[in-house]
Amino acid sequence: MSADHPGRSGEFHAADGAQPGDLNTLRTALAVAERRAATLAELVSLMSEGRDALALAHRSVELTARATRAAGAFVYLWDRDHERLVLRVATEGWQRAHLDRISLRLGEGVTGWSALMRQTVVVPADPWKDPRFKTFPELRETSFKSMVAVPIVAPGEDVLGVFSLYGLTERVFSDDDVNLASEVGALLASGLLQAETLGRLRVQSAAARFLSDLPEGAWISLGACLDTMAAQCVHHLEADACLLEVTADRAQPHGGTSVLATSAGFRERHDPANGDWDRADILQALGPDGHHRIRIPLGIDVPLGALTCWRSRRFTPDDQMLTEAIGAQVAAGVLSVLGAEHVSPMLHQLTSAPDSAATDGVLRRHGFEPRPVWACLIRLLPAAPAPGRGDEQLDGLLAELLPATDNDDTCPALIVSGADGRHLLLFDQTDPATRQRFVDRLTAARRRAAWRFTAGIGPVAPAAEQTHRVIRHAMTAAQWADLMGHPDSDIVRYEDIAHLRLLPTTALTMSGPLNTLLQSFGALVRYDLDNGADLALTLDALLANNGSVAKTSAQLFIHRNTLRQRIQRIEELIGQSPEDFQDAVAAGLAVRLLRESEQELSHQPPMRTRVRCPHAVLTVGRACCGLPQACPLTAG
Repeated sequence: MSADHPGRSGEFHAADGAQPGDLNTLRTALAVAERRAATLAELVSLMSEGRDALALAHRSVELTARATRAAGAFVYLWDRDHERLVLRVATEGWQRAHLDRISLRLGEGVTGWSALMRQTVVVPADPWKDPRFKTFPELRETSFKSMVAVPIVAPGEDVLGVFSLYGLTERVFSDDDVNLASEVGALLASGLLQAETLGRLRVQSAAARFLSDLPEGAWISLGACLDTMAAQCVHHLEADACLLEVTADRAQPHGGTSVLATSAGFRERHDPANGDWDRADILQALGPDGHHRIRIPLGIDVPLGALTCWRSRRFTPDDQMLTEAIGAQVAAGVLSVLGAEHVSPMLHQLTSAPDSAATDGVLRRHGFEPRPVWACLIRLLPAAPAPGRGDEQLDGLLAELLPATDNDDTCPALIVSGADGRHLLLFDQTDPATRQRFVDRLTAARRRAAWRFTAGIGPVAPAAEQTHRVIRHAMTAAQWADLMGHPDSDIVRYEDIAHLRLLPTTALTMSGPLNTLLQSFGALVRYDLDNGADLALTLDALLANNGSVAKTSAQLFIHRNTLRQRIQRIEELIGQSPEDFQDAVAAGLAVRLLRESEQELSHQPPMRTRVRCPHAVLTVGRACCGLPQACPLTAG
């Protein structure tokens, strides 16, 4: 056969025996290719599973360390909010105890330099001697003899982190190992972006299902509910610990309860010698141990307590939003177990009570037996110059209002304070003269500069079962006081406005025509303020006198010809004759509003020097269109 095919036979023997080094090279290359293919295939499979970013990074570290025979591997991820590379993943060893505690700036250390330059860095011997190296004694990196740092760069050149491999001997990483690490870094960049998006959606979905995902056993008691929700908070917020504090019953002096949940990682890092930690030990460890805290109140209208979370990483604005969303569901869960009557402030319970039975129940639950009373609802204004908190300001005001002697009968039998500056005072002395003395003192205090408040005074209840009605009437009077907001009318007695109870409904039915007339009459206000004229006053008098020129001129003390000239100017400005109004009542009310507007606007800078409303809305009083916070003209 060799004679027939000498060339092929010679080639075979040369490949088979004359060049054994080539076969070893081929076998080595094949093994490297197989390891590379297996590693990359498993990473692609992990990405398709939708793992979270840390789980993906952790598995990538394990696979690459095994494929390259590395003694250790780290992943530093970029923290956008604090602009630091933070150690988030490490292989088994003492380095894991320092996750989330080691951080580098861009360009700092070999790792930071790799991220800054977007380049793979190979340090074949003693990386800790490299001039770029930054030492962290707790990581014991001096035990490593070689290093590879690969930047994790997303499309668009955004740095997501750095992937590092370490060896115990010099020059342990071959070119193939470096190439594999670079490919893993590229895959990891895509995986981290995908995991970040999926993770955000997963967390938002979990937060939305926070209550529905709680097991049935969580609803058997408040304690079980809080324990389960605290553990869920630890999970969703990736926190080391969460503290849930709830006021279980405001009618009881010690009606609060709280639970504390910790993560498995925190317990591993802070395992006590005796294996048994109490609550004080945990809270003490969370304080000085480099933990960051986020705290939000539970409940808005009805304050229930607070949710506090700690973790070694800083909380981001997204974490704040997620915490608030979860806190809203925690508050709803607590309310569903307790019922609002146990946790809402007493003032809220009284002002929202639907009937007499509910009001009496609230009073009795707080130790006050219903009896004939009269009520005063005071609201301390936020801009009050008096120092101190709201309750301290109330104490100071009451010290001025109430007598120094014990035999005076104007002391309230019950004071109920709210979180919004409102305070309800119930008096059981139902003599009208006693009530009037208190109102006089309240009026005198209001006229002094030290206090700014509004007050509504309810009528005297002749019977205990009318307490609910008395409180409601005091609320109505207080609402009128807030609405008028005038120094001479911010203390309102119910009997002074009782006949106006249907006025808001009537005003709403007239809202459309009034708005049209006010827009038409706005030219009068501008003309009066710009020229020092009295056209609005003239139109008001004319309508009040049923269009009689004689009566109007006599009332205004002007000549009839002067009145006719004014009427002509009014017609030119509003585009119609005052005699042609279809609804004289609405027209008269609109003009009266304009006169009030002129009185307030006359104390402001002249119209010529003021910027006009950008929406061309007539300023009726100081409130303009009713949205002063949104108006650029109301500053100052």
